[in-house]
Amino acid sequence: MKSQYDVVIIGAGPAGLSAAYELTKSNKKVLVLERASHVGGLAKTVESNGYYYDIGPHRFYTKNKEIHDLFINILGDDVIEVDRLTRILYRGKYFNYPLTALNALFGLGIFEAVRIVTSYIVSRLKRIISRKEINNFEDWVIDNFGERLYRIFFKNYTEKVWGIDCTKIGDDWASTRIKGLNLISAVRYSLFPNSPKRPKSLIDKFLYPTKGAGMLWDKFEEAVINQEGQVEKNREVIKISNHKKGYKIIARDRDNKEFEYCCEQIFFSIPPKHFFNMLDSEIPESILNAANSLRHRNHISVHITVNHKLFPDNWIYVHSPDLQLARVSDFSNFSKHMTKDGHSPLSVEYFCYDEDTLWKSSNDELIQLAFDEVRQLAENSVSNLEILDASVTRSKNAYPVIEKGFQEHIDTVRDWLPSLENISAIGRAGMFKYNSQDHDMATGIYAARIYLGDDKNDPWLVNTDGEYAEEISE
Repeated sequence: MKSQYDVVIIGAGPAGLSAAYELTKSNKKVLVLERASHVGGLAKTVESNGYYYDIGPHRFYTKNKEIHDLFINILGDDVIEVDRLTRILYRGKYFNYPLTALNALFGLGIFEAVRIVTSYIVSRLKRIISRKEINNFEDWVIDNFGERLYRIFFKNYTEKVWGIDCTKIGDDWASTRIKGLNLISAVRYSLFPNSPKRPKSLIDKFLYPTKGAGMLWDKFEEAVINQEGQVEKNREVIKISNHKKGYKIIARDRDNKEFEYCCEQIFFSIPPKHFFNMLDSEIPESILNAANSLRHRNHISVHITVNHKLFPDNWIYVHSPDLQLARVSDFSNFSKHMTKDGHSPLSVEYFCYDEDTLWKSSNDELIQLAFDEVRQLAENSVSNLEILDASVTRSKNAYPVIEKGFQEHIDTVRDWLPSLENISAIGRAGMFKYNSQDHDMATGIYAARIYLGDDKNDPWLVNTDGEYAEEISE
């Protein structure tokens, strides 16, 4: 069965659904194909027995007024304002996030504080004497905070998430995420908070859908359908070939039944290497090598509801080296509508590659691991912790790995893509960008407008200013 569309969008995440929404407003015939059974991608919400879990926690905050207004418009009455609280857990103690100098130094104890300051002085002297060039994440953090503080608060967590040594991550990643600070300036700003040169702080409130981040994308799907667009889930694209003045797409459902679609334009929000594997056309070896060099990190979210509240935070970053989990969220601290009977629905997050033991573990093994590690976090406050509900969500290719040299590879792919007529990359996976929801929405909308004839905004320029979205001026 063959159907003709103006645009087919591969992937029903924030970028894909935002593009579809924009296109259907202009009466374009649009089809969104999604491999999974839910829309939203990494921003979907899982419901189980009356408890709601995000795959990973999401705060909605943007400096783009158009995206902010669209968020409000789509959600309507289903948007709430939430107090922001996020901390770091290290060896049983909580520390501010982002780190504040006095909290970190005195939270670790006077003896450790002296070691940290001494380490910072030694690191600075070594840098001055050797004049060694800073060319990776480890160098940058040690130069600005000293080796001792780097090993306590930066190295372990960073390597948990990315799965590579910190020396293989570019220094530009650190300078973007930890801007305007070194240990001395951090102490000074802590002692003199009204300093005019103080770096920007983070927002203390954020917007959020009443029943989880995925509620927004469920409503986007409804809006696209109401505007005569189509969203087909459980459809995995397996082949794309040229057809007349456009493309023919073959997709397969879970029963291996095949479906055929024809279109003029394709938007894809999946990793370039996977998209290229679908194309029935010659692709230069240099482009394939560049695409295959762009690695992604898998994500596992273990959803467990427990009978006690363990912390007041939206989520906790776990820097303790003896625990495998990287982050744990409590969605009762996001919205009262995501839980019942005072219980705490948690998402316990792990990062891994295909070959890692975690990825190969069964769901039962992962649930047991997550519960054991959560109990270790709670051992000083709760003795009778019980699991009331549990499930696992696995997400392949969730995080673009920002190792040194990745920019050259994605630039090679980006520069070549225009040679594929009427094909555009959008979103976090398609563009290999560490985007937030608002960034992905913008890439989808801007790509749609270029197709419609308005090339005012380039999707590739979204999230290139190095400005952290949640920063606000003091």
